[in-house]
Amino acid sequence: MDPRRLINRRSRSWSFPLSDSRTYLTIGNALTDHDYITTIALAQFRFGCEAMNSLHRTLLLCGLSVLVVESVTEYCDNGTGKCASLTSADCPVIFYNWHLIGDRVKYCDESRDIVCCPLPKHSQNQLSVSTANRISARECRRYSEIWRTCASTPFIVNGTKAAPKEYPFMALIGTRNRNSSNIRWDCGGTLIHPKYILTAAHCLESTETKSERLDPAFDSPKFVVRLGELDYSSTIDDARPEDFEIVNYVVHPSYNDGEDGAPLNDIALIELNRRVTFSEYIAPACLSSSPGNEHQQLTAVGWGHTRYAGTPSTHLRRVTLERFSDEQCHERVSQTIEPRTQFCAGSRTSSADTCNGDSGGPIFVQHPEFNCLKQIIGITSYGQVCGTRNVPSVYTKIYLYIDWIENVVWGTEK
Repeated sequence: MDPRRLINRRSRSWSFPLSDSRTYLTIGNALTDHDYITTIALAQFRFGCEAMNSLHRTLLLCGLSVLVVESVTEYCDNGTGKCASLTSADCPVIFYNWHLIGDRVKYCDESRDIVCCPLPKHSQNQLSVSTANRISARECRRYSEIWRTCASTPFIVNGTKAAPKEYPFMALIGTRNRNSSNIRWDCGGTLIHPKYILTAAHCLESTETKSERLDPAFDSPKFVVRLGELDYSSTIDDARPEDFEIVNYVVHPSYNDGEDGAPLNDIALIELNRRVTFSEYIAPACLSSSPGNEHQQLTAVGWGHTRYAGTPSTHLRRVTLERFSDEQCHERVSQTIEPRTQFCAGSRTSSADTCNGDSGGPIFVQHPEFNCLKQIIGITSYGQVCGTRNVPSVYTKIYLYIDWIENVVWGTEK
């Protein structure tokens, strides 16, 4: 596996926030059930271990912990259907008309017999309205009001240098030892809110506990986030870098390594110690509430290595990547890929790729409505040997995690 993933490992015991408050509950061992869930609430509860299911949510009572989680509906075919098991109960319209539909059936995951089950017309309309009314979508519209004019730039292949102010949502994530000014930059991230960065969960692994890593008095490396940067080795580039401390980070509760060691649900959020003042150098990106399967060409940016076993680029770079089908991904990546939450991208004709140090950074497209904003489709997760033609890297799809992101970032503002 590509060493773009941090090699420090520890037995995970995560702490998660109660809604938007400062109360936390630690859950030893991240969830291993890879159902696609959104954390609604966490609370202490002295009870035996049992599981209770209802139509829309599952309540897990284990030892001293209660975790309430809600299933996320995955929509497909441009919102006209939802992903469902091919059974008489979950998708009767296809189940009982299979002989008429035949090879025209659309799948979300064919290997698991999960089909795109058509929704009634009135439900399709409700979906359209509810997506537009999401807090993240409303905030995106607000951001668009701030930046009505901007310099548009073409997508450029093979890792060219980014222009000043071209990607103002990009964040550098690194560590700095106490009483030291030297920072080791390890990962990237995306500014999505004045106080929150979206990144990969594996970027936040450390040998210390979370409380130790966040405690200013504890002698350990501390996370640092830099925004507004272009070339971190230069003081004369057209940039306005600002460094921020981290007051909290939230790793997705289902983050874990699969049986082959590859990360699943590799997504996390970082809370900064102060609100960002938006400018032409520091500005947010928008979140995609759809899988983005229609986009076959995507852009990734980062300060990672420019070749395998090489050195990091101090100047932010951009690369255009081709999306690989799930079938091609399974064939060319040795780790098991979960197509509902992961996708592959790379190049069939060149060495264009993300590499070590790009983890946590965004892969995105131009926003379909707002010229000055980008829409984040995924997060750089891992790869094998970067820069190899026809060998794609793996990215976390963000759209199934939108509810979880909104609960953590916007909380009661929703």
